[in-house]
Amino acid sequence: MPQTANTGTHSSSARAYYYRDIRVGMRESRDYVITPEVYERFLAAFQDYSPLHVDEDFAKSRGFDGRVMHGCLLTGFLSHFVGMHFPGRFSMLLTLDMRFSNPSYLGDSISLTAVVGQKADERQIVVLDATLSNNTRKCLAARGRLQVMIQEAP
Repeated sequence: MPQTANTGTHSSSARAYYYRDIRVGMRESRDYVITPEVYERFLAAFQDYSPLHVDEDFAKSRGFDGRVMHGCLLTGFLSHFVGMHFPGRFSMLLTLDMRFSNPSYLGDSISLTAVVGQKADERQIVVLDATLSNNTRKCLAARGRLQVMIQEAP
Protein backbone atom coordinates (compact mmCIF):
# COMPACT_ATOMS: atom_id res chain seq x y z
CA MET A 1 0.00 0.00 0.00
CA PRO A 2 1.35 3.46 -0.81
CA GLN A 3 2.90 5.60 1.87
CA THR A 4 1.64 9.13 2.35
CA ALA A 5 3.20 12.29 3.64
CA ASN A 6 1.82 15.80 3.76
CA THR A 7 4.21 18.39 2.33
CA GLY A 8 3.17 21.10 -0.09
CA THR A 9 -0.27 21.89 -1.42
CA HIS A 10 -0.10 20.05 -4.74
CA SER A 11 2.25 17.21 -3.85
CA SER A 12 0.25 16.21 -0.78
CA SER A 13 -2.52 14.93 -3.04
CA ALA A 14 -0.12 12.68 -4.96
CA ARG A 15 -0.16 8.97 -4.25
CA ALA A 16 3.18 7.70 -3.04
CA TYR A 17 4.60 4.31 -3.88
CA TYR A 18 8.18 3.58 -2.93
CA TYR A 19 10.24 1.27 -5.13
CA ARG A 20 9.73 -1.65 -2.72
CA ASP A 21 5.93 -1.30 -3.13
CA ILE A 22 6.07 -2.02 -6.86
CA ARG A 23 5.63 -5.54 -8.25
CA VAL A 24 5.96 -6.77 -11.83
CA GLY A 25 2.44 -7.21 -13.18
CA MET A 26 0.89 -4.41 -11.08
CA ARG A 27 -1.77 -2.58 -13.05
CA GLU A 28 -3.14 0.89 -12.41
CA SER A 29 -5.66 2.89 -14.41
CA ARG A 30 -7.12 6.38 -14.48
CA ASP A 31 -9.56 8.20 -16.75
CA TYR A 32 -9.04 11.62 -18.32
CA VAL A 33 -11.29 13.86 -20.42
CA ILE A 34 -10.08 16.30 -23.04
CA THR A 35 -12.12 19.26 -21.85
CA PRO A 36 -12.11 22.70 -23.48
CA GLU A 37 -10.32 24.08 -20.40
CA VAL A 38 -7.56 21.46 -20.57
CA TYR A 39 -7.11 22.06 -24.28
CA GLU A 40 -7.08 25.87 -24.04
CA ARG A 41 -4.45 25.70 -21.29
CA PHE A 42 -2.37 23.35 -23.41
CA LEU A 43 -2.57 25.73 -26.38
CA ALA A 44 -1.66 28.71 -24.20
CA ALA A 45 1.33 26.91 -22.70
CA PHE A 46 2.81 25.47 -25.89
CA GLN A 47 1.62 27.86 -28.62
CA ASP A 48 1.22 25.15 -31.28
CA TYR A 49 -1.59 26.66 -33.34
CA SER A 50 -1.23 24.40 -36.37
CA PRO A 51 -4.52 24.54 -38.33
CA LEU A 52 -5.04 20.80 -37.90
CA HIS A 53 -5.32 21.43 -34.16
CA VAL A 54 -7.24 24.72 -34.03
CA ASP A 55 -9.28 25.07 -37.25
CA GLU A 56 -12.35 22.82 -37.39
CA ASP A 57 -12.96 23.37 -41.11
CA PHE A 58 -9.32 22.78 -42.02
CA ALA A 59 -9.22 19.51 -40.06
CA LYS A 60 -12.47 18.29 -41.61
CA SER A 61 -11.18 19.19 -45.09
CA ARG A 62 -8.31 16.78 -44.39
CA GLY A 63 -10.67 13.90 -43.52
CA PHE A 64 -10.77 14.21 -39.71
CA ASP A 65 -13.90 14.46 -37.57
CA GLY A 66 -12.81 17.83 -36.20
CA ARG A 67 -9.82 19.52 -34.62
CA VAL A 68 -7.24 16.83 -33.83
CA MET A 69 -5.87 17.04 -30.31
CA HIS A 70 -2.10 17.23 -29.93
CA GLY A 71 -0.38 13.95 -29.11
CA CYS A 72 1.58 15.82 -26.46
CA LEU A 73 -1.69 16.44 -24.64
CA LEU A 74 -1.94 12.67 -24.17
CA THR A 75 1.67 12.50 -23.00
CA GLY A 76 0.75 15.24 -20.52
CA PHE A 77 -1.83 12.84 -19.11
CA LEU A 78 0.99 10.28 -18.79
CA SER A 79 3.12 12.79 -16.90
CA HIS A 80 0.25 13.49 -14.51
CA PHE A 81 -0.40 9.77 -14.10
CA VAL A 82 3.24 9.00 -13.21
CA GLY A 83 3.77 11.98 -10.91
CA MET A 84 0.43 12.06 -9.16
CA HIS A 85 -1.18 8.63 -9.45
CA PHE A 86 1.23 5.77 -10.10
CA PRO A 87 3.93 5.50 -8.88
CA GLY A 88 3.37 9.04 -7.61
CA ARG A 89 5.36 11.60 -5.67
CA PHE A 90 8.61 9.61 -5.26
CA SER A 91 8.99 8.98 -9.00
CA MET A 92 10.65 10.67 -11.95
CA LEU A 93 9.85 9.92 -15.58
CA LEU A 94 13.10 9.11 -17.43
CA THR A 95 12.01 7.98 -20.90
CA LEU A 96 8.82 7.91 -22.89
CA ASP A 97 8.32 6.08 -26.19
CA MET A 98 4.83 6.54 -27.62
CA ARG A 99 3.03 5.31 -30.73
CA PHE A 100 -0.15 7.20 -31.62
CA SER A 101 -2.77 5.00 -33.28
CA ASN A 102 -5.87 7.11 -33.76
CA PRO A 103 -6.65 10.80 -33.36
CA SER A 104 -8.41 12.12 -30.29
CA TYR A 105 -10.83 15.02 -30.28
CA LEU A 106 -12.18 17.64 -27.91
CA GLY A 107 -14.52 16.00 -25.39
CA ASP A 108 -13.07 12.50 -25.76
CA SER A 109 -12.70 10.33 -22.66
CA ILE A 110 -9.33 8.58 -22.40
CA SER A 111 -8.55 5.60 -20.15
CA LEU A 112 -4.89 5.29 -19.27
CA THR A 113 -3.71 1.89 -18.04
CA ALA A 114 -0.13 1.13 -17.02
CA VAL A 115 1.28 -2.30 -16.25
CA VAL A 116 4.65 -2.84 -14.59
CA GLY A 117 6.64 -4.91 -17.08
CA GLN A 118 10.07 -4.88 -15.46
CA LYS A 119 12.03 -3.74 -12.44
CA ALA A 120 15.73 -2.87 -12.41
CA ASP A 121 16.78 -3.07 -8.76
CA GLU A 122 20.28 -1.65 -9.24
CA ARG A 123 18.89 1.72 -10.42
CA GLN A 124 15.40 1.52 -8.88
CA ILE A 125 13.76 1.85 -12.27
CA VAL A 126 10.50 0.33 -13.39
CA VAL A 127 9.28 -0.08 -16.95
CA LEU A 128 5.61 0.69 -17.45
CA ASP A 129 3.70 -0.46 -20.50
CA ALA A 130 1.01 2.16 -21.04
CA THR A 131 -2.18 2.02 -23.08
CA LEU A 132 -4.41 5.03 -23.74
CA SER A 133 -7.83 3.91 -24.90
CA ASN A 134 -10.32 6.36 -26.37
CA ASN A 135 -13.59 5.41 -24.68
CA THR A 136 -15.61 7.88 -26.71
CA ARG A 137 -14.52 6.51 -30.08
CA LYS A 138 -13.94 2.90 -28.95
CA CYS A 139 -10.39 2.70 -30.24
CA LEU A 140 -6.77 2.72 -29.19
CA ALA A 141 -5.44 6.28 -28.98
CA ALA A 142 -1.83 5.46 -28.14
CA ARG A 143 0.47 2.88 -26.65
CA GLY A 144 3.91 3.28 -25.17
CA ARG A 145 6.65 2.32 -22.79
CA LEU A 146 7.96 4.46 -19.96
CA GLN A 147 10.98 4.15 -17.71
CA VAL A 148 10.42 5.59 -14.27
CA MET A 149 12.91 5.94 -11.44
CA ILE A 150 11.36 5.56 -7.99
CA GLN A 151 12.96 6.54 -4.70
CA GLU A 152 13.22 4.01 -1.92
CA ALA A 153 11.90 4.72 1.56
CA PRO A 154 14.33 6.70 3.73
